[in-house]
This record gives sequence, C-alpha cells and structure tokens, in this order.
Amino acid sequence: MKSIILIFVGFVIGIGVALLLFIKIFPSQMILTRESMFGMDETVEMIDKQADENGWAVAKIWDMTERMEKAGFEDSPAVKVLELCHAENSYNVLKNEEDMFISAIMPCRMAVYEYDNGKTFISRMNIGLVSRFFSPNVRSVMKGVADDDEKILDGIIKAAE
Repeated sequence: MKSIILIFVGFVIGIGVALLLFIKIFPSQMILTRESMFGMDETVEMIDKQADENGWAVAKIWDMTERMEKAGFEDSPAVKVLELCHAENSYNVLKNEEDMFISAIMPCRMAVYEYDNGKTFISRMNIGLVSRFFSPNVRSVMKGVADDDEKILDGIIKAAE
C-alpha cells in the first residue's frame, strides 16, 4: 500500500513539475523576436515588398506611435504592426466551418519596433508552434505560413547568434 501511495505522489509531483515548466517556458516560445538589419521604416518597406514577392499582401499597417500620440502620449515608442494576408491560405482554412474560429487570429501580423538605442526588432507569432494545437487542415496551412514568414524575412533579420 505504501508503494502505491509513493507512486501516486510521484505521479502528481511529476505532473505538477511538467505543468509548471509548460506555464513558464511555453509563453516565451509563442512569440518570435529577431533583430532587423535595417532601421524601422526600411524594415517595414522591405517586409511589404518581400510579402508581395511571396504571394502575400500587406493589408494594413498600423502606426501605433501615431495612435498613441493622438491619445496624448507624447513619449510613445516607435511601433508599427503589419497585417499580412494570403487569400489562398485564408480560403483553405475558412472553407471548413469547424476551422472558422481561427479567423480570430487572422490576418497574420508582424510588429516592427525600435528601441531607444536605435535597434529595430520584428516580432511575430510562432505559427509553427501554435499550429500544433489545431486541426490537421489548419496545421497544414499554418506550416506553409510559417515557411512563408521565413521567406518574407530572409535578408531582413539578423542571423541567430
């Protein structure tokens, strides 16, 4: 009986440790951030150009700095958010009613921002990781999106150190 209790306690502790690690590590993996080799405006222009060359459209560029300054925050950081859309990918996900809920995170977004030291960064959702939690159809489409993200950012982001 004592060994059964010890096994159960070990099992519960194991689950607790695994859950704690998941809670601590997973959120930091959800967003990919890389430094750009260029300034903010040039980075935004290059993403727009390379998105177009890879069959994507930048549907909207949100100038968050402008919006914050209009609201009275004069020391606002330099941040722009690009909304990227790929009609075929959108169709392939949204054609299935059971997958339509994914539209809550569509279109894809990339944030470009500049630190006070002049360095520019690009952040985006880790689509490859997130895709693992969805249907095979969504997973398949999102894998292609993750591959396209890399193509769009090729030559813009600094190599991993």
